[in-house]
Amino acid sequence: MKPSFLLKSGAALLPIALLATPLQAQTEGQAPAAAEEASAPADTSDIVVTARRREERLQDVPIAATAVSQGELRRYSVNSFSDLKVLAPNISFDKGFSGAGASLTMRGVSASNLDASLEQAILFDIDGMPISRGRIVSDAIFDLAGVDVLKGPQSLFFGKNSPGGVISVKSAGPTDTLTGYIRPAYEFSARQASVEAAISGPLSETLGARLAIYASNSDGYFKNTSPGIANPYGPAGDPFIPAAPKRLGAEQKVAGRLTLKYDGGNGFDATLKVLGSRYRGDGASSQLENMGCPAGQTTSFSLGFADPFGDCRADNRGPQGYIPQNVVQPWKQLDVLDFSKTVPDSYNDTLLPILTMNYKLSDITLTSVTSYYYYRFGTIGSQGASSTSPFWSYSAERNRSFYQEFRAVSGFDGPVNFAAGGYYENNDRDFYVGGHLTYLPADPATNQRNATDFKYLNKSHAVSAFAQINWKLLDNLEVAGGARYTRETKKVDLSSIYIHPLRVAAFIPVGKHLTGKRTEDNVSPEATVSWHVDRNLMLFGAYKTGYLSGGFSNPGTISSTLTIQSDTFDSEKARGFEGGVKFSSPSTGFSGSLVAFDYKYKGLQLTSFDAVAVSFTTKNAANTRSRGVELEGRYRASNAFQLRGSVNYNRARFVNFSDAQCYAGQTTAQGCVFAPGSTTVKIQNLSGKPVYRSPEWILTGGATFTQPVGDTKKLVFDIDARSSSSYFAGLNLNPTSFQKGYVTFNASARLADIDDRWSVAVIGRNLTNRHYAPLAIDTPGGNGEAETIANEPRAVMIQLERRF
Repeated sequence: MKPSFLLKSGAALLPIALLATPLQAQTEGQAPAAAEEASAPADTSDIVVTARRREERLQDVPIAATAVSQGELRRYSVNSFSDLKVLAPNISFDKGFSGAGASLTMRGVSASNLDASLEQAILFDIDGMPISRGRIVSDAIFDLAGVDVLKGPQSLFFGKNSPGGVISVKSAGPTDTLTGYIRPAYEFSARQASVEAAISGPLSETLGARLAIYASNSDGYFKNTSPGIANPYGPAGDPFIPAAPKRLGAEQKVAGRLTLKYDGGNGFDATLKVLGSRYRGDGASSQLENMGCPAGQTTSFSLGFADPFGDCRADNRGPQGYIPQNVVQPWKQLDVLDFSKTVPDSYNDTLLPILTMNYKLSDITLTSVTSYYYYRFGTIGSQGASSTSPFWSYSAERNRSFYQEFRAVSGFDGPVNFAAGGYYENNDRDFYVGGHLTYLPADPATNQRNATDFKYLNKSHAVSAFAQINWKLLDNLEVAGGARYTRETKKVDLSSIYIHPLRVAAFIPVGKHLTGKRTEDNVSPEATVSWHVDRNLMLFGAYKTGYLSGGFSNPGTISSTLTIQSDTFDSEKARGFEGGVKFSSPSTGFSGSLVAFDYKYKGLQLTSFDAVAVSFTTKNAANTRSRGVELEGRYRASNAFQLRGSVNYNRARFVNFSDAQCYAGQTTAQGCVFAPGSTTVKIQNLSGKPVYRSPEWILTGGATFTQPVGDTKKLVFDIDARSSSSYFAGLNLNPTSFQKGYVTFNASARLADIDDRWSVAVIGRNLTNRHYAPLAIDTPGGNGEAETIANEPRAVMIQLERRF
């Protein structure tokens, strides 16, 4: 770690440390009226998780995990997956540019977002239903009971694949008495108005209900610098390229969840949760901007044209052109897929019913989880940060997934217990993509001026079974071992809907289909040992494996040279060790964990440009190794004052990545050479280099202070800082995608009555307005630039709340 980073991190966290002494002094001798803020659990012994599909204290689970409580989510008004990084260290959730729709990273492990066929290496578990599709990040998260972040491979208990970790999201359930709340808010940077509300209570002695809603409307925070521009390379029919709207990133969300819970008191209970969500926006690609340019260059390029409105830094400003109406209006597929023809557009409609049934025998609990996941997604916009928009494209998707899991978990008084179950998944996903790919004259037969429209039909089904035995060798020493078996079959049908006459030679002809089918099996074992020295101290060690099935790419284009063999990629696997200690001391107020890990990932599914297929396709391109140490802790000085912090060190390196894609403008002296046996394809060797999107150090620190105001009110102050060391945001380690270390601050002040029946809060995120790139790619048609969608700028929100 560089000394400069240590100094910056120390300076960032110093204000929090300096607050400790005076604030602690103020809390001494305080009256009991200074009630504990729900956002700060006393210690880990208070936190219950279901990391092994049974309710256990976080303190007792031999898994590296972070539990985010309902109060902590409320602290900074977390209503999207991307905001979770504010509360959980060493994770990143960001919308992808295109393809899979999301870019998730944990401990340096992530999946590409450029290929719509890819499932995420990090699994979402939504109320017991596993989801590995990235589209879920567009949906609002609201009215939650909490979020558990389970780090490292979790293949045993969650679905069919989770080599990078699991994000377990638990929505709130019905209450025994009539309760509810309404929480309106307004954020000034994106001009976002939002409201969240819920009502909950019993309908009868055996049936409870809860209804929650969320709605928001945002104008966006990205400033478009393009006023429109004369077409520098288009045909005479396109003399002028109009600008996209001056303000981009607008979003509208409406969502609701109905929960019904039946409990007859006879050992059987059933919970039905039905989520419906509607999203509309400008699309993630509308916020693309150049984060860096080659040395000596001060503006961005597009197909040799120097854009006068493009800069070379991530600052939530940049040029975004639209495309002329004589290109958009004849584009037939845009009407079929319900896209706007006047502005960049994005939509996502979700239906998610989940039925969970439990039957408790004397010593065994039987559980059934049945769920269905439907979404309809689409986005259209420029795929380059440019006033000229030569690479304008859309992608649209309709998904229908059915999931069923049965499991049995024992609770014997003896030394041996078990958990076992089976899982079934069926997916049917249609994907459409097309683009205009530089300006073309009108097709004489159709008047269309776009280059391509493609269709991809994807079907898959998987069966899986798992079992684990827990054996207490002593009262305080437990050994557990198990495995998950998975068998999965995938089918694909790739075809063209339309090819412009001037592009016929480059792409698969209309009427031709590329079809494929593949079946694979996997067994992922796991073993742990845990020693409970006493109730408040536990040491553990674990051997874990992970698995992510192979499949077929859904590339942005189907070139004439693409074959089903070159479109196929194999599974990704992980194995390694982790161990550590979890501790809590109610008498002193300290609690936390220290974990070390070492994992190897083989056959990473990475998406890059294939010069032979002339398309972005996914290959098993690299092996990596991730080693690190994570320290998380809390200190509860009193009911009114708490400290929290973490230190995360992660050294992630490409062990073998000898055929990585060169970055734009890379020379032979810089390592870009012809691939063995080729005179056209160039590659670089990244073996031994850092894995992209994996800073070595992430430090966090925060404090909560509660101050009584008279006998009936209180003021609650929160402050948190997050410091990240530098990293490459681009997979090919383009120097222009290098992200320097940065520090962000979040803070909130909340005035409430002593019983939290009402509150008024001012919430600030990224108060220092630091801009950074979570992910980058080479700018299409550029001169070596890298483009990104930068993080949210400074956000200041006013939030009201009324509870009853």
